[in-house]
Amino acid sequence: MEALCVCSVYMVVGPTLMLVNKDIMSRDGDIVFPYPFLLSSLGLVFTSALTHGLHAWGKLRLPHAEVVTRRFWVRNLLPVGACHAATLAFGNAQYLYMGVALIQFLKAFTPVVVTCFVWLLLGKKASGQVWLALALTCLGTSMTAAGALNLNLFGLLLAAGSSSTEAVRLVLTQFALQDCNFGLLEGQYFLAPAGALCLLLLSGLFEFGTIYANGDFYKFHLFPMQFCLAGSLGFGVQMLTAGVIKLTSSITLKVLSQLRNALVVLSGVLLYGEVVTTLQLVGYLLAVTGILRYSLVVAAEKKKSGGG
Repeated sequence: MEALCVCSVYMVVGPTLMLVNKDIMSRDGDIVFPYPFLLSSLGLVFTSALTHGLHAWGKLRLPHAEVVTRRFWVRNLLPVGACHAATLAFGNAQYLYMGVALIQFLKAFTPVVVTCFVWLLLGKKASGQVWLALALTCLGTSMTAAGALNLNLFGLLLAAGSSSTEAVRLVLTQFALQDCNFGLLEGQYFLAPAGALCLLLLSGLFEFGTIYANGDFYKFHLFPMQFCLAGSLGFGVQMLTAGVIKLTSSITLKVLSQLRNALVVLSGVLLYGEVVTTLQLVGYLLAVTGILRYSLVVAAEKKKSGGG
């Protein structure tokens, strides 16, 4: 019952966050806050404040506090946080150039990028079955992009950047934090401030001047509920993702993620009048099939190697 509840909430929170961020940033909406660095920082700032508040209140233990020295934080945690920050910023910036449906289609390409980076940086080779599944995913994703009526080159580059930084983050996490078995909240206690710091610095360099000149800081006062919702949902997505894996499996997470993305695509069509072509639908089905096949093959190979 607990697993069902967590999975159900996971299916709702993620799409809600995507739609909230789109509404906040959209130039056609009521808020018009097109600043992806600052908006992306809200979830990490919220997470940092909550975890540090729990620790100060004595409700959060930090078993690895002695391991995380200042040098360790700068060399190991800061790069992971920076990549996570870049992934969030690239992801939110896409809403300025493409519709939510196309963005979800392009996300299917992420496993391909992750596998390539793991191979190049860690030297871990994938089997022929894995590459076959990824080839199907590539074909499907290419079809969704080719069938798009509103494909934007810069938006496409942002999607590639988001997938690449997410891949680097996962590789760095394996390499830099392999000896640290952080608990869920403890990990966020150390990692969230790193990501928040990077995003706030970038926002200060590239956005604060424009925000100040346009008087857009006042929008936090005009629309407090929307910005608070964006921050709290960002925290919720991170917690629920880990919760689904803990209560079920990574395969279940992959399946739910694809179903969730399909809901976002449907929302784009119903709420924003976005057009999805037949070629895109066929391509998306192929990409999802490839992802699910990839997940099953990887899980089977891990089980086989563990059993051996």
